[in-house]
Amino acid sequence: MKTKEEMLKMLAVLVDESLPYPERLEAYEYLMEDCEEVVDEMLEKFYTTEGDTNKMLIELLAGYKGNPAVYMGLVGCLYRGEDVALFARLLGSYGDERAIDVLKSFAEEYDLNYNEFMEVRNAVEELGGDFDYDKDYTDDPFYRYLKGLDDPDADSRRSPFEDLFAQTPHDHDDECDDPDCDHHDHHGDHR
Repeated sequence: MKTKEEMLKMLAVLVDESLPYPERLEAYEYLMEDCEEVVDEMLEKFYTTEGDTNKMLIELLAGYKGNPAVYMGLVGCLYRGEDVALFARLLGSYGDERAIDVLKSFAEEYDLNYNEFMEVRNAVEELGGDFDYDKDYTDDPFYRYLKGLDDPDADSRRSPFEDLFAQTPHDHDDECDDPDCDHHDHHGDHR
């Protein structure tokens, strides 16, 4: 059984940026469950920290449902725009239906990349909303990759270790344009 004293000690470890990251991560993991008693203290630290510590705190707080201050913190983080996909996902899992309208208006107001769009849409749907958002993502690299729209050059699909396993004396020059070059032979390009 966790005590409030232990919880506060772990919270102090989490927010102490002079401590080694693994120690802080251990505190983060400790605070993920059964620490409702210190939600107010976590919120206080959230509003007085920045950077990674701030992000770790709001991620923790997102696991403690039903607190209006946590909800507002998540909305604030979304609007900071530093990690839209993460905060959209956290808002979706937080379960506050007010986030449906927030997420929809955020999507209309800002130019989301495809990954952000997917997370915002998923969050809206997770909260029970409908997401009608009409934007063409055919120029987004992530969208193109997922949909297989680009014809990747042969080299992009090669393993960096491929040459180690099938090396012939002429494999050093894959850029050879000479059709008589015998390095083409191992590719079945017999001439």
